[in-house]
Amino acid sequence: MKKIWIIHNSLHGNSEKISKQLAEGLKDSYDVSLDSIKSISPDDIAKDEPYGLIVAVRIVAFSSDPEIREFITNLDKVITKPISKVAYFSTHALGWKKFFIKGMKKTIEKIGCVEEVCPEYLEVKMQGQKGPAVEGADAKIGEYVLTLKEFMK
Repeated sequence: MKKIWIIHNSLHGNSEKISKQLAEGLKDSYDVSLDSIKSISPDDIAKDEPYGLIVAVRIVAFSSDPEIREFITNLDKVITKPISKVAYFSTHALGWKKFFIKGMKKTIEKIGCVEEVCPEYLEVKMQGQKGPAVEGADAKIGEYVLTLKEFMK
């Protein structure tokens, strides 16, 4: 089975919860590992030589989480085999604006360890910083699992 890593930097548990939902939806087709960037290092991911990577991005102060962007930049420095497929999703408690995610998109596009980035991403609005997700989020997450399965082929 192809190896996929899902990483997050969850503060209130929202990104972690959605990461777990994605992992559950993908585990029948892929060998999925999931962890917080506080618990692992870029070296941990690099040694697995993953086929895919899914990044959870918190929107912090109207921008992509700088800690997760730094983690991705550091991953690029240690990885020896390019990651074939990379996707990302975001959680936020704001009125959604596409520019919130552009920092993450630029970070992924700049690094050399990625062969292909999923053209679609998931954004999940929360009912405040501590969540839960707004009504209808589970359906969106389920659709994104299908998108990821198609993309990761």
